[in-house]
Amino acid sequence: MLEILSHQYLKSFLKDHIISWEHKYSFGRIVSKCMENDSTYLINSEIFSNNEWLPPILISLFLKEEDSTFILSEKKIIYICRYLINSFKNLGFNFILKNDQIIFANHNIRLITIQDFLNDTNSLNLRNHRIVYSGTEDIKQDLKNHFRISLIKKDWTKNVKEFESINQKFIKVYSSFKKKFLIRKVLGNSYIILDEKEISFFSSFFNKYSFFSDKFSCVNKALSQGWACWVKLNDTNLDWNLYLQPIDELSQIKEFFLNNKFVFLSALRKDNFFQMYLKKQSLHIDLVINFKSNFEEKKISIYIPSKQLLPNNPLFTNSMFDKCKKLILFRKGLTLVLSDDIDLKTKLATELAAKYGKRVLLETIPYGENEILCSSFDWWIENSYLIQIPEQIIIPLLPIPNMSEPINAITVSHNKKLSQDWFRDFFLPQARIKLERSISPLRRNSGKLVILDGRVNKRNWGRSLLQNIQPSKQINYMLPFD
Repeated sequence: MLEILSHQYLKSFLKDHIISWEHKYSFGRIVSKCMENDSTYLINSEIFSNNEWLPPILISLFLKEEDSTFILSEKKIIYICRYLINSFKNLGFNFILKNDQIIFANHNIRLITIQDFLNDTNSLNLRNHRIVYSGTEDIKQDLKNHFRISLIKKDWTKNVKEFESINQKFIKVYSSFKKKFLIRKVLGNSYIILDEKEISFFSSFFNKYSFFSDKFSCVNKALSQGWACWVKLNDTNLDWNLYLQPIDELSQIKEFFLNNKFVFLSALRKDNFFQMYLKKQSLHIDLVINFKSNFEEKKISIYIPSKQLLPNNPLFTNSMFDKCKKLILFRKGLTLVLSDDIDLKTKLATELAAKYGKRVLLETIPYGENEILCSSFDWWIENSYLIQIPEQIIIPLLPIPNMSEPINAITVSHNKKLSQDWFRDFFLPQARIKLERSISPLRRNSGKLVILDGRVNKRNWGRSLLQNIQPSKQINYMLPFD
């Protein structure tokens, strides 16, 4: 019944509104069926990057008379409240909008960002609640950001007279560790991985003084659960901060996922990572569906220079610089160069600027023509909607997570102890999802993707990453490069 009603209402909505997405009716029926059957679905489509999919799912939520939560970005919440609400009232829906809640006589629909949802202490206590969760392609990073604890210098004291003596004791502990950490500091690296003795000391210390503050209590709880912990040194102020983060973020809210009903929406063409992510915690998805977006998919043209060097070759960097300069020569349109290696990215931008001048930008929104933008993968993913589609994307190094990041090093060490394949189970899935999100705009204009990392051809996992780029075609030359 819900499927039929939602179809009828959507048909009425489209009399006054244009939605170019050809799968809008199918999407609306599938969402309605999921809600009616109390199932959990994962729906993948690049359409979720825009707003055309919102009316079908909102109509289903309006018609299903049960309280629900709709997790989505702040921009989409603003879009719904400003531009869609009155259109739905014109269809005969009777509700009021208050504080991002759509309130009906028999049920409420809460519109909320994932950050606000996780920060609301009542959210994770929900039971048998329907949740539409859009943006699941970012779930790992969102959970990382939410659960990460930072203990800075000022957290070790309280500006209250009764704590004067304990403040002095804590500062003494803080200062003694500062000396130890500064001695252990490695040139060019501000992070210190704690050894077992230090972790044991901090566990006892924060357990004893957990009453001191909410922050101390959180640190105590995190250490008791075996969270990863490390120190970051500040060379300017000569102080240090303690950071803690769960090795497996999803395990912290597994019960919440088990106790509620979901429609997961991922803006990836095919989100295999999310399925694997849930499966590790024995979380079940009833059905996975992939929808094409509202644009005609074109094949990405992939070019990989023959006899490309491996990154550990001493000649790799200079060879890569030379290839980048040639690949940009005579090119029209935006060229995007992606690298998560900060030093390499900066040096490459400097080398290109010496040849191409002001056309070269470093993580700055381009407004002119034929510009060359150098950025990290994360910066590009976050800002790509503001930027024209590149004519070519050059990737000097594949986005394999960096071992210099403490959480990555600790996770690898943890997986090794469990005899797990840390590279294929941890590093490779993250590289795959980052690569997919970065190059997806090229499917709109059949743009060129150039990979200069020799591992893409010389390693089995590299060839696997390449095969996952679909639809695509490999080209054998690019003038004037060859």
